[in-house]
Amino acid sequence: MKPQTNRQKQALATKQKIFSCALSLFAQKSYESITVQDICNEAEVSVGAFYHHFQSKDNILDEGYRLFDQQSEEAWNQGHPDEPLEAIRFLIMEQAHSMENMGAMAALQYFKHQLSSNEKYILNPDRFFYQTILHAVEAETETGTLHGDSTAITEDILGVSRGLIYDWCLHEGSYTLSERSQRILDMIISYYKE
Repeated sequence: MKPQTNRQKQALATKQKIFSCALSLFAQKSYESITVQDICNEAEVSVGAFYHHFQSKDNILDEGYRLFDQQSEEAWNQGHPDEPLEAIRFLIMEQAHSMENMGAMAALQYFKHQLSSNEKYILNPDRFFYQTILHAVEAETETGTLHGDSTAITEDILGVSRGLIYDWCLHEGSYTLSERSQRILDMIISYYKE
């Protein structure tokens, strides 16, 4: 891979600055009340620079999902448990910590966007997050530790996880998402062990 030029590095830095400033605003105010100009003012860039990097305000939310997947994969590659059930816990905890770091208000913007978007990226079974949990579940069903269809178990884990994040958003982050995620995941795993 060729090293990036200074211009490419600057463009990436500008895109990341726009993205992080937008997320900061989404954590403070409702998505609908924030304009592209607000984001540009916060990032100290022109509207033209914004549209050079993002097609629309919605595109920033799409970028956030891809960034989450990239960060999850990086965390996984830096070291993950070998035991499949612990690997599932590792990824679900990565998701919970990511949401906690983002904050309930910003996380809610992502969920609202997915409800109205034609592209349901969060449901894409080709995502690293989905595939890695599926492979761990398959390993456990093959050994007989978990009983049932691997895809159905994976869908249950992810569906409940998304529902819990939504509940956490509704409660405005008033409880520790990672603690509750761990407890609920243990309940799901216990159900499929019987």
